[in-house]
Amino acid sequence: MISLDSVQIIKEKEEPKFAVIDYKLFLELKEIIEDFLDHLHAESVLQNTDKDDWIDIHDVKKELGIN
Repeated sequence: MISLDSVQIIKEKEEPKFAVIDYKLFLELKEIIEDFLDHLHAESVLQNTDKDDWIDIHDVKKELGIN
C-alpha cells in the first residue's frame, strides 16, 4: 500500500512549491499512472470502434491455425 507519510514539502515564501518523495514511491505512482492512462486509452478505443469491425477470436484462431 502506498504511504505518503514520508513526503517532504519544500516551500518558497511560505507557499508549497515541491514535494520530495522516496524513489520507490515515485516508481509505484508512475506505474499506477501508466496503468490508468492505458485503461483510459482502452476505454476510448472501445467507445470509438465500430463493433461490426471486430473479428471473433475463434475466427482469428481458425485463420492462424491455432486451436
